[in-house]
Amino acid sequence: MNAEQFLSLAETLRSFAQHSGRDLNAANLFVHDMLMRAIKADPVNEPDRAPQQRAA
Repeated sequence: MNAEQFLSLAETLRSFAQHSGRDLNAANLFVHDMLMRAIKADPVNEPDRAPQQRAA
C-alpha cells in the first residue's frame, strides 16, 4: 500500500466508526498499527548524499 491508500483507508474507517457509533480511537489505532507494520516490513532508504568534493 502506498501513502495515499493508507490515508484513504484511515478516512474510510473513521467515517464508518463515526456513522455506526463504533470507537473512533480503535479505527485510528488499527490504521496506525497497519502502517507501522508496513514501514517495518519495507523500510524507506535514506536518499543518497551528494558526493563530497575533494580538496585541491
